[in-house]
Amino acid sequence: MHSRRSALVSALVFFALLSWLCLALWTTRSPPPSIPHEDVREPEDETDFWSWEGPSRFSHSVSENDTGDICSAFPTYIFTKIQVVLKIGASEPSERIHAQIASVTKCIPNLIVMSDLEQELGQYHAHDIIATLPKSYRVDNPDFDAYDAQKSRYVAGRLEPGELGWRLDRFKFLPMVERAYEMNMGAQWFVFLEADTYIVWDNLIRLLEHFDPSTPLYMGSPSPGRRRADGQTVWFAYGGTGFVLSTAAVQALLSRKIGSHGEYVQPPLNEQYEEVLKRDCCGDSVLGWALFEKGVNLSGLWPLFNPHPVHGVPFSEAYWCQPVISMHKSFPKDMINLSKWEQSRSRERPLLYADLINYTRLGNFDKRTDWDNADWDGFREPDTSPAHSSFDACRLACYNHTDCFQFTYMSPGMCTFSRSMRLGAPKGPESDESGSTKRFTSGWHMEKIQDWIQKHPCKEPVWVKPSIERIF
Repeated sequence: MHSRRSALVSALVFFALLSWLCLALWTTRSPPPSIPHEDVREPEDETDFWSWEGPSRFSHSVSENDTGDICSAFPTYIFTKIQVVLKIGASEPSERIHAQIASVTKCIPNLIVMSDLEQELGQYHAHDIIATLPKSYRVDNPDFDAYDAQKSRYVAGRLEPGELGWRLDRFKFLPMVERAYEMNMGAQWFVFLEADTYIVWDNLIRLLEHFDPSTPLYMGSPSPGRRRADGQTVWFAYGGTGFVLSTAAVQALLSRKIGSHGEYVQPPLNEQYEEVLKRDCCGDSVLGWALFEKGVNLSGLWPLFNPHPVHGVPFSEAYWCQPVISMHKSFPKDMINLSKWEQSRSRERPLLYADLINYTRLGNFDKRTDWDNADWDGFREPDTSPAHSSFDACRLACYNHTDCFQFTYMSPGMCTFSRSMRLGAPKGPESDESGSTKRFTSGWHMEKIQDWIQKHPCKEPVWVKPSIERIF
């Protein structure tokens, strides 16, 4: 009896000491960290750009003359997170489409091709995205006459000549976003481009690695679109330059209101904007409007996303130390050659416009016949100026003008200067109403161009911050 009482007392003493020790530890430990109620963000600096640095995801460079696999250096593994969508039209020139899939999108492992005609394009299957639209789209809508006609003209794997289907293009934007998401719900980013869009994948990958795909983001070159009830403009990403949607932005776009039992009480996206699409000229504008109504605003990233083709880039302060992500209306030949040139360059830094000027070889030649280099950013002296009297007089006047880097003389009698440095494009003889023939000859002030380049070294890449005030 006594031994049991002693054991009980010992146990009580032990538990008392243990309780005291636990209490002491609890009261002396550090307090738990506070949990913020909202995101803690770094304060924004006052600059209009980021100076991001970082290595390329490409493994090595490939010589322009290398006949081996040009995709050997391409970071295909990144595209488990990035879904690329190529939008084409069945009536587009085949040369343009073939150049695209032989250059810009050649190495994309998960490329989806959206079109207005079901067909095979080499290793790719083009999905007829127009076929997914409700039948109501066709009621009293002559735009769809081209859709029906081109099906009957698709013979032996090619489209016979006939009415162009360009009027169908605006109806592709909304369904192609929805189909792309259905086909790859695991993607973090969705990149949309067209047959004549050139994308610098190295730079686009570098850009996206600095953003959170769980945030609704809509990136591209800003263009003015529809107006709100208060008269304010809603900006959209110009489709030709390509645009990017984060997975959160796509989910916001495709979201629908639900009822108390979890049922949808709002129609699908294509039905929501059917009447808007029928009245609007442009599908990229309606896409921007739909995103705006779903709470997703445009992150305008011009000139990273650029409406100019490589031969039309007006190299200047606005296009110099900024990385090149996209260009539009590129010639098929340029898409092939630029792709080879780009892969052969060192990727120690992003491809800047200051690097791209080397591809054009501006500053290494001073004259081209049947050529126009002043159809953009051009200006003229008064009609009485001697500059309009001859090619040599036009050249001399340009050389003596502070703002003139190059010029085009249209014979007989018109001299146009250009404030920027650009390659321009071929332009053959033209006849006017009187039957007179006009010839175009372009010239470049080589020394002035070389001097400007030397005085504008790029110390760091200028990754512009989103803006709809800084526009094309």
